[in-house]
Amino acid sequence: MNSKQPLLTDDIERLVTLPVDAYISETHARDEKERLWKKTWQVAYREEEIPRVGNYYTYDILDQSIIVVRSDEDTISAYHNVCQHRGRQLTEGCGHAGRFHCKYHGWQWNLDGEIANIYDRDDWGDALKDEDVRLPRVNVGRWGGFVFINFDPDCEPLETYLETVPFYLDQFQVGKMRYKWRKWTRVACNWKVAIEAFNEGYHARTTHPMLSRWGGGSVVWSGAQGRHSNLGHLGGSGGIGTNIGDKQEVDPREVALGVAQQMKEVCNANTTDTIIEAAQRARDTLPPTATAVEVSMTVMGIAREIDRERGVEWPEIDPEKYLLAGINWNIFPNTIILPNATFCLGFRVRPDGYDPDSCIFEVFNLERFPEGEEPRVENQYESEFTAERWGLLLAQDFGNMPYVQKGLKSDGLASIKPNPFWELSIINFRRALAGYMGYGGPEPLNR
Repeated sequence: MNSKQPLLTDDIERLVTLPVDAYISETHARDEKERLWKKTWQVAYREEEIPRVGNYYTYDILDQSIIVVRSDEDTISAYHNVCQHRGRQLTEGCGHAGRFHCKYHGWQWNLDGEIANIYDRDDWGDALKDEDVRLPRVNVGRWGGFVFINFDPDCEPLETYLETVPFYLDQFQVGKMRYKWRKWTRVACNWKVAIEAFNEGYHARTTHPMLSRWGGGSVVWSGAQGRHSNLGHLGGSGGIGTNIGDKQEVDPREVALGVAQQMKEVCNANTTDTIIEAAQRARDTLPPTATAVEVSMTVMGIAREIDRERGVEWPEIDPEKYLLAGINWNIFPNTIILPNATFCLGFRVRPDGYDPDSCIFEVFNLERFPEGEEPRVENQYESEFTAERWGLLLAQDFGNMPYVQKGLKSDGLASIKPNPFWELSIINFRRALAGYMGYGGPEPLNR
């Protein structure tokens, strides 16, 4: 890609305006339940969270609750989390069970969802049949180590829903990564405001000025992959906004090390200790005349060897597909992942009930570990949006989102006007949302 041109064709290339009502209306939030959340595949958990038969997690979205359980060695199942007697929820949080047990009247279900025990069942005579009281199933799909659920019994298979995601991202083998850390919080903004904050690179120069230390604000393309979208660098390398390689006076050996150290410092993600060590070795051994390409190849070669020695094998990456994959993906509707060869930063955002001004925001960092050395990680709640708690980069993003939500209610804002190049991924996100919600997509802006 050699010019700064929008990546989509037809009318999506034009500047558009977006209505603000979808971000601030409780009516819209309630409509999303039936039209969006009950029709889309969404990430519930990762397989590593339920490794043994009987391990379960409870997934909540709006007023719906789902039990996701490893029902046998090869099967993950999902059921509506509700007793078929009087409606009590059966589980909360996570745990291990041989049967699901209602704490109200003692009804029990096997892991396959079939009824196992009803006290005084004879009182119903022949009126109570097993098929009437089995736990209602929810569709389950698996990709990249993630467990997806879909409420719609007639939904399309996950494989077709993901469209081009596996083609570009399977090479990273995210399913072989494990949690390094996890955190969650509540943010005073609509879930879509939060998703869009991580679905474009236009904000990096202003919100994250420290990233310019190693070269200035790089051009980040954004594009559509069906209902999903991705971002990538138009030249250069490194994190969003770094523009590495564009300033020739910067020593690429120092850039490689500086970027790796900075990612560790500002977000404790998007790099690994192995890569930092490899960048240090490359800086100390390569000559000052080394090019950016030579430095990058050397760092990756050293890092691969360090990891091999400690029992971590790298996947085989197709260089061309790597560049086309980009650095950031929105898996519609509510998941963002930034995959790489040995690590992956991710975000999942859910509505906080029907309050359009609040969302549940989760961050996870995945990494490859030697077999048997994977850490046991809790999903830690953090209420303070400080650099000490979240790292500077995420703290800066949290600093924007509540003020965006407040601004969207202003009588002085007639519409939202995304940049047709930098924020084309947001335009595509809104078009996909419009398709599910049944209203018209973004309208062309009169020029």
